[in-house]
Amino acid sequence: MSEPLWNPAEYGPEIRFKSCLVFENIGIPYVIWFEDALVQYGVPTVVFDLYVLVLDLDTAADALIKAGWIVDTQSLHRIGDSVVEIPQTPLISPDQKTKTVLLLASNWKFPLAADSPLDRVPVNDHSPSKVSFPRLSGLLDALIESWLVGPTEDATLLVHLACYFNYLYGYVPALKERSFADQMKYEHRQFHFDVLAGMASSTFPFRNHQRGIREALLQGRYQLQECSAPRDAEALFGGWGKIRLPDPVKDESVEGPGKEHRGKERKVPMRQEFPSK
Repeated sequence: MSEPLWNPAEYGPEIRFKSCLVFENIGIPYVIWFEDALVQYGVPTVVFDLYVLVLDLDTAADALIKAGWIVDTQSLHRIGDSVVEIPQTPLISPDQKTKTVLLLASNWKFPLAADSPLDRVPVNDHSPSKVSFPRLSGLLDALIESWLVGPTEDATLLVHLACYFNYLYGYVPALKERSFADQMKYEHRQFHFDVLAGMASSTFPFRNHQRGIREALLQGRYQLQECSAPRDAEALFGGWGKIRLPDPVKDESVEGPGKEHRGKERKVPMRQEFPSK
């Protein structure tokens, strides 16, 4: 897990999302991503650097630089525990309190545009300023697609991405309903049904299985079903023994956008063992 230069839980949303407010003021499309997006949907996970998806790294970075931000040229480029070569631009805020990491929306499979349907959330209960989060279906679709056919084959980063969508399935009540599939991309609906059917949804066998189904759905060669494999398929149903999501922390809190208390970002880092291929 990448270590923050500062403890992000010490600062309120007006400071943490300051880069987003710069984009708001000049009309640059963006969406808040990774841990902060999970927290917005009630997942009790730690937050580290603020990851933000944009259409163009140079344009977004230039806007922040003009507002006093400095490009971090010293730190390794990381997502989770993985040092990555996937394009990103990390910038340190003028007050040296936060870091925003800009990522390309196209690399992370999110259809960002000037008119993208996003959730506009007040920075706090007393501010007219709003910031942009993905809708739940858009977040889940993009995380699934990034995991299946995304910008990496790095095993450690794949573990991290799998934890993202499994946390959503673990903590967001709407995702426990089969009918949520109606809001998802057609090629990801069988994935949703299979997770609800109890498949071990963080394993390489599951990933390989779902990649084939996704491709078949895109080509019109597959019909959706309640579950895509028999229950005795041990490779697909037997992998949860070493993977466990932590319980929510209930005794501490930190402010988040539009919320007075979101749940202290003190969770066990998302580091689980990935069953072998």
